Amino acid sequence: MKKVFLSLALFVAGIGGTWAQNAGVKVGSWKAFDKIAKADKLMEQRNSEAFEQANALYAEAEGILNADIEKAGAEQKTDKLAQLYYQNAQLQNKMLTPILNNAQQGLPFDTLAFCKRVDNIIASFNSSAEYNKKPNAKGKVKEDQMISAFSKVGIQSMLTLYYNCGAFMDAMGKKQESVDYFQKFVDLPKTSPVFNETERDSVYKANAKVYNTARYNLALQNFLMKNWDKAIACCDEALKDTVGLHDLYLIKINAYGEKKDSAAWQRTLIEASQRTGKFSYLQNLLYYYIQNNKIDEASALAQKLVTEDAGNKNSWYMKGAIELNVKKDYNAARQSFEKALAIDPDFEEALFNMGTAYINDIYDQRMAGKFKYIGTNRRIEGKGQAAYAKEKAIYDKELATVRSYYEKALPYLEHLRELTPNDAKRWASPLQMVYSGLGKADKAKEMDALLEAANQAGN
Repeated sequence: MKKVFLSLALFVAGIGGTWAQNAGVKVGSWKAFDKIAKADKLMEQRNSEAFEQANALYAEAEGILNADIEKAGAEQKTDKLAQLYYQNAQLQNKMLTPILNNAQQGLPFDTLAFCKRVDNIIASFNSSAEYNKKPNAKGKVKEDQMISAFSKVGIQSMLTLYYNCGAFMDAMGKKQESVDYFQKFVDLPKTSPVFNETERDSVYKANAKVYNTARYNLALQNFLMKNWDKAIACCDEALKDTVGLHDLYLIKINAYGEKKDSAAWQRTLIEASQRTGKFSYLQNLLYYYIQNNKIDEASALAQKLVTEDAGNKNSWYMKGAIELNVKKDYNAARQSFEKALAIDPDFEEALFNMGTAYINDIYDQRMAGKFKYIGTNRRIEGKGQAAYAKEKAIYDKELATVRSYYEKALPYLEHLRELTPNDAKRWASPLQMVYSGLGKADKAKEMDALLEAANQAGN
């Protein structure tokens, strides 16, 4: 698992005109307005001395606005607060623009200052919109339609910049700050008062890829920071979509593992398999049952899977794998694998395990002493020709029985070889056993050679 950062264009420069004071929005502070106007004129000179003077004036205007905001808040002048916050958003944009220009041109820029200004702009627009619709001390609402309209435009223009801040903070090694900004990015459409529910849904839908990537980064970074519950919550939010399911489930599964929550871990493995179609999740669950000798739980799960999703090849594969590896019920296992292969005749894992079920079945029979001659060092003997013939017939029948299992395993393993010709480590060893059991010495030697070559090549 690794972090993924989409390349998002930085775009605030150029939208300042949209927020211009002459658009009809009342000035909140004329004193701050005069400072800002003088600074704007200095910026037009495009030299370092004028730039420094302009920044000093912007800073003075910022101090004036902060003081006026505090005063208007104490007096509960909501209409005044809406104007002041809107004016402050404009000012913060002007202070961001030089930093943004450097970032857009690939020049060195102050990352922390960039993020601070983005925070200030968004907070100011949100506060402006909030106070614009808030009752004043007399219980009256004096909504300025221009503030409502342009605050929305302002937030719309800033939507992606929290994402950039998250990526910048991650590059600086500031993991918690990165997480905080990605969370702000994801939450902004639903927390900003400028959007109604329909507009919020539209924003998320139009930028689904970016928001899903951010949710994935949130989940991963919280996991790396060992915030297990937060990582799981972020995964749950991202998993409402269908993008990046595998990586998200890996994070969620491992987070439950770290929490030692085996029940949730098992449920998530099953859910992941069902949603992604990957059998590897069920294999992990199978290994867990085998290692912990949980035969009853494994059997119950197998039956549950095929009952709820009988048309899913992985359900039958899991049932067969449990019957093969946990219960050692080879006949039942083969029946389950047959049903998986009926759904997908090229299901590689089912082909391998079908062959394995035949090989292991006859091996266990030999080890259990089922045969008089096969699997023993006993020689065929008999007093007289008739007695010898009788014993020889027993041996021949046993040999035919053993070979019948290998003959049944052969087509599954040979088909697996056809599907994966470059994966000799997967099929050469069982095929060698089958060919040897069938008395095909040349074929068995071929498998030995292929397996040795694969091992030497590291394939």
